[in-house]
Amino acid sequence: MDMKQAFSIITEKTEKPLLEKDYKKENVAETDEELVALYIGQDMAYSIVYTYKNMRLVLRNCTVDEGEPDNDWKTLATWLFDPDSDGTKEAESIGEDFAETIAGPKQKALVQKQRKKKKDGENTVDPLFLANRMVTFFPELKDEIAYEKAHYEDFRGVTFAEEFIVPRFSELVKHSGKDKLEKISAGLAAIYKAGDLDTKGIITYLMLNSVESDDKFEILISAFAENEKKIAREGRRLRGKKLKPEKPKKSRSYITDTLNSGGF
Repeated sequence: MDMKQAFSIITEKTEKPLLEKDYKKENVAETDEELVALYIGQDMAYSIVYTYKNMRLVLRNCTVDEGEPDNDWKTLATWLFDPDSDGTKEAESIGEDFAETIAGPKQKALVQKQRKKKKDGENTVDPLFLANRMVTFFPELKDEIAYEKAHYEDFRGVTFAEEFIVPRFSELVKHSGKDKLEKISAGLAAIYKAGDLDTKGIITYLMLNSVESDDKFEILISAFAENEKKIAREGRRLRGKKLKPEKPKKSRSYITDTLNSGGF
């Protein structure tokens, strides 16, 4: 079966729930390596990607920022499709699975969450954004971020910062001079200003409090607004106290549900 024909069948099935929700299909240039279909909505973007080399089809999504995908793609479903042995039936089955994934309750809840976030005017700079910015200083964080996202439903900002960012940040500050610290201060101040509460807490209570030198601490907050400096200095009094880490979500078992409902 011609792969472009199969891809067309898959995208036609997949895009139905998206077009019904006013998603717009964008034109994406074809390459010799992959086929891509991209759909952009008000809050989310979805893409279907077929890679010729490994014959893999992937449905993925990410949030939309100012009308453009933020490219922090998350894989929702994966299928293998061999055009030499698979045909129309398999293509239709994959498309239907992708469509069901998009229309499922989990995806609906995610979209509603994104809409509420924008409606409420919440800051969009979160702990994941902070972690990605830290990759500039610590390139090895990139793989650790990918592992975190692959193994946990929600990014554990506090836990990740404690384990992977703070020890490196502390060492970086220890061996940095005033000029470099001032540049770091400017970056942290910008993130703090736009950050949500979790991000502000990580910067204030974890990262800045990991700095042993009071002089270097003052340089690191030099780019902060006066009220933010006050908060940071107050937070420094809490050095040695840990923020409560996030607990992984536990799946409820049949027995647990039955006991809670009085079934036994």
